[in-house]
Amino acid sequence: MKFYKFIYITLVGCLLSGCEKILDKKDLGKIGEADNVWNDLDLATAYVNRIHAQCLPEWNTSNAGISDETAGGGSYMYGQLTENSVDYWPYDHIRRINILLAEIDQGTLEDADKQWLKGQALFFRAWEYFEMVKLYGGVPLILEPQQLTDDLLVKRSSTSECMQQIIADLDLAIEYLPAVSQGSAENNGRVHKGTALAVKGRILLYYASPQFDPDQDATDRWQAAYDANFEAKAFLESMGFGLYPSFSELWFEEMNKESVFVRRYQYSPSDPASYNNWAAATRPLDVSQGSTGGNRPTWDIVQAFPMKDGKAIDDLASDYAYDPDYFWLNRDPRFNQTIVYNGSLWELGMSARQSGRIQWTYIGSEQNSPTPSGFYTRKAIDENQSAIQAFNSSTDWIELRFAEVLLNLAEAANEIGKIEEAYTEITALRARAGIESGTDSRYGLADGMNIAQMRDAIMLERKIEFAFENKRYWDLRRRRLFEDELNGTRRYGLTITLKVPTDQWNAVRNSMTSQELISHLNTNYTDYFESAPKLLDTQFDINWKPEYYFFAIPAEHLQLNSNLEQTSGWPGGTFNPLL
Repeated sequence: MKFYKFIYITLVGCLLSGCEKILDKKDLGKIGEADNVWNDLDLATAYVNRIHAQCLPEWNTSNAGISDETAGGGSYMYGQLTENSVDYWPYDHIRRINILLAEIDQGTLEDADKQWLKGQALFFRAWEYFEMVKLYGGVPLILEPQQLTDDLLVKRSSTSECMQQIIADLDLAIEYLPAVSQGSAENNGRVHKGTALAVKGRILLYYASPQFDPDQDATDRWQAAYDANFEAKAFLESMGFGLYPSFSELWFEEMNKESVFVRRYQYSPSDPASYNNWAAATRPLDVSQGSTGGNRPTWDIVQAFPMKDGKAIDDLASDYAYDPDYFWLNRDPRFNQTIVYNGSLWELGMSARQSGRIQWTYIGSEQNSPTPSGFYTRKAIDENQSAIQAFNSSTDWIELRFAEVLLNLAEAANEIGKIEEAYTEITALRARAGIESGTDSRYGLADGMNIAQMRDAIMLERKIEFAFENKRYWDLRRRRLFEDELNGTRRYGLTITLKVPTDQWNAVRNSMTSQELISHLNTNYTDYFESAPKLLDTQFDINWKPEYYFFAIPAEHLQLNSNLEQTSGWPGGTFNPLL
């Protein structure tokens, strides 16, 4: 059952069973009082449902532009951010959580139910605090619902103090939350023990990374990240979680074995939070409506995928010769499951799936808002959706899937010298993808890599596996890679032009079935098309500034709280986010 449907049924069921009507309460501002919500499991559950709805992450089409995945992100990428550019300050969510944690024990609910509800609240308090900490470093730690008579001018706690509290909340959440089996009815989108373990692993991985430890001298952090991710993997496997067999289809089987932390959707026309328009924004406008322009892959991400033996496109030891004119041939199978190029079979339609439809991106082939990069993103786009269904999509957002647990474990293992374990996790992903194993069963990975070489291999694997999943920007940031990999460069796409007269080309197209035409182009593409690099960053080189690893606190919050210090590196900044 979809999570939003669950919320609706919970509320309706409460009313039909004779619960006090919510609108009849004497003081809605005191929803946490023990004489109402915390005496009724249905109302208490509805309260936690709202926390879920407020705090769960969701589909995002903007962060791809703050990376090398697609164009965009101008103020970030060109060094033009101001103190007010990044504003995420969810203390209203945290207050709601704190009310529950402070007051639920005053109610008459069963102890097991109290723990279940507190576990969810603790998880999301940890989640919201880390969402702020990864942006700003330490923030004010508020762990009780504030009253007007309290001192409201709370100072920023150190980053290390915030991290201690975040991990403490997660550890309690892990203790309180149920162990949910993957195939059970309880695996319905709510966070569970496995979710909390996996998120703890991710957070400790971030904290060990160079964003929080530029000198990499806090060696205990990598060990902690390793231990947490090792535990998360083992526990999730024991509950039936693991890699879904199909990389491309994992988005379309709800709550499959790879889905660990999920936001669920079920379309309701009266509730914008019940659907998303990821697919509409990502599809070509010719077969979409209501949204456009998201996730147009760069030439860089196109070239990042290895050949189907797992070796890089410029590796002379590969069994497959890379041809930049026929760049789609013999690639890692994830390439064609992620990237749409000129001449790809992509069976989208306005009203229904259009059998045999080929996507063309050459100049003149697209009438409405042609892709500027020459490419589209295929990932998580359901070809069975009509244009209106794509705009009102109920495809679930998987914030954290089991594949990430494997790569988080691989990265932490590598940093503490367990390089062979890193090989194990990466090869599992490459085997699932369909890459050839090779005679050494390394799936294209070089044998005998040292820590630095394996680190690069892991970051490349993350770039490929999680392309357009809102991970690349955060990986570049936490590993402090923007300056080394992107500064001084510009992003490119491809301009594809037709070499022959349009009438001649149309005659060729019309003489073949779709499959025959695709097969023909696999050997004769350059008879009809030529490609040239197209500059996507047309005005400036990328210029990510070092202070962007911890953003400024916006002026609005500084004005409301005179005890807040500004982040070092920004005008007037004195707060050190590394402490």
